[in-house]
Amino acid sequence: MGDRVFEKLADASLLARSPIFIFAADALTAYGLTGIGIEKTPSPHYRTRPEYLDLQRAILADGYIDGLLMSPADAENLAFEEKLFDSSPVTPIVRMNAETRIWSPRHGKYGAQPSRPFTTVRTPEAGRYCDEAMACAKDCKIKLGLYSITLNNDTDADERTLSAYLDFAWDVAHTPDFHHFLEVFLPNMSQPGMDLQAMGEYVADSIVRTMAHLRKPQRPLFIKTVYTTPAVWKALVEFDPTLIIGALGGQRINAKRTLELAHTTTEYGGKVILFGRAIFQEENPRAMCKALRAVLDRQMSPAEAHSAYQRTLRT
Repeated sequence: MGDRVFEKLADASLLARSPIFIFAADALTAYGLTGIGIEKTPSPHYRTRPEYLDLQRAILADGYIDGLLMSPADAENLAFEEKLFDSSPVTPIVRMNAETRIWSPRHGKYGAQPSRPFTTVRTPEAGRYCDEAMACAKDCKIKLGLYSITLNNDTDADERTLSAYLDFAWDVAHTPDFHHFLEVFLPNMSQPGMDLQAMGEYVADSIVRTMAHLRKPQRPLFIKTVYTTPAVWKALVEFDPTLIIGALGGQRINAKRTLELAHTTTEYGGKVILFGRAIFQEENPRAMCKALRAVLDRQMSPAEAHSAYQRTLRT
């Protein structure tokens, strides 16, 4: 079973040279029929789930990523039924919850309401992507899960969100050989008077405040959040050396911006990137993964990687 994420976390010098790169392929926990990108052959069409599984298989085989974040259903297909990670160094990861702020069906209104917790995989089940009757749990166990939260400066909503997360962290601490990392979004509700800097400060303070309640067995292995400004990012990264901070990709703007974001967040001390739409919405997701790996390992500048990516598109 792939342990590359754990190996990098255990080796500070390796992590500094080669930050963790996770492909967030869990988009079907948020979107619907039109939410996982476009395929151009035989004619342009929204990517189907079989095609999306094929993309995950291909990116996994290419080996540029360190971890593959999957929906529970895709994890069942790829980790259990196909056992793809048995012979791969890439770490399988499963999304453990799908808080309501990520629910994004066409015509949906969930994003206009304070986010609520919604558990999709109970912690003791996370490692059991195996047929228990075959007694092979140790052969295909998934050891890492993602939990996400959104805080909205709303006492009732945020107490509900944090209580659910603290319960989850307690469960993780009592689940042998299982770990998690935490995703913290910007508020999904309007925050009058708060610009991007203030939003970043609010989230950064909320992260360190939440971590103050957790003991070591309950803590996430790392935290991914939104890069807002250099000042906020550097302050968060430098505040507590026991907290490993990483960046989420968010909405795709263009390939140049994606590569620059990977470079900037790691240049300022981030140790992880977790990109989804910025990859699978690209014209060539596999080539984008190659370009991102080159940027993270400082084999290319963002401009050089972008030029190489563009050449790939032209061939």
